[in-house]
Amino acid sequence: MHKKKIVGLVLGLGLFGGAFSASASDNLFKSYAYESPVSAYKKLKGYYDCSEEVGGTALCLDDVDFLGHKFTAALIFSNSKLIMVSLISPFDQSLYATTIGSIGKTFSLSALTDGKSQLDMVQLAAKSSSREEFASKVSNYESAALNGGNLVYTFLEGVDRNKKFTSLTSLLEASPENIRVAEVVLAGEGAESGLVIRFSFPKLEAKKVAAAAKKPVESF
Repeated sequence: MHKKKIVGLVLGLGLFGGAFSASASDNLFKSYAYESPVSAYKKLKGYYDCSEEVGGTALCLDDVDFLGHKFTAALIFSNSKLIMVSLISPFDQSLYATTIGSIGKTFSLSALTDGKSQLDMVQLAAKSSSREEFASKVSNYESAALNGGNLVYTFLEGVDRNKKFTSLTSLLEASPENIRVAEVVLAGEGAESGLVIRFSFPKLEAKKVAAAAKKPVESF
């Protein structure tokens, strides 16, 4: 994937804004623990500074295996603590299909975004009169976004599929603070097209932002 295409794809939180502390068991991806210190990775072989390419404080590691494919992993840090892991690859149709299918086994697809608008699939499911209507609207949105060269699939982990929610917002409000989100980003065209998988804890990040906003402003 061309370096110029990394900015935004890696850092952008897509559906969620965003930066409460997570427990030690809150891993973003595999053994990468949320809020682990950047110093822990600088000591390890293979990691290199890719902050300039990513557009924020970041370390990268090449040839990371996931879904039978080798990605470049970008570790994104805020205040020297890990807040997101992004897996970066040139676009491949087989990888695209495998990624969506594999993540969908343990995460629930909850929204689509095309960079200009968002399709709240939770709300759509609640309002659709039939499965056919739901599937048609999702397919139309997906096709238009793909043709436009920008599509983000947002998946939420641990969603109780037997519960009914009126919207993505209501689902998130009922979810634990450490709900993990996986976003599959497709962007670019031709040789410049890429696929990025982003793992984050948006509710934990949002809580940090809210806590920071409540702090008294220093006099100056």
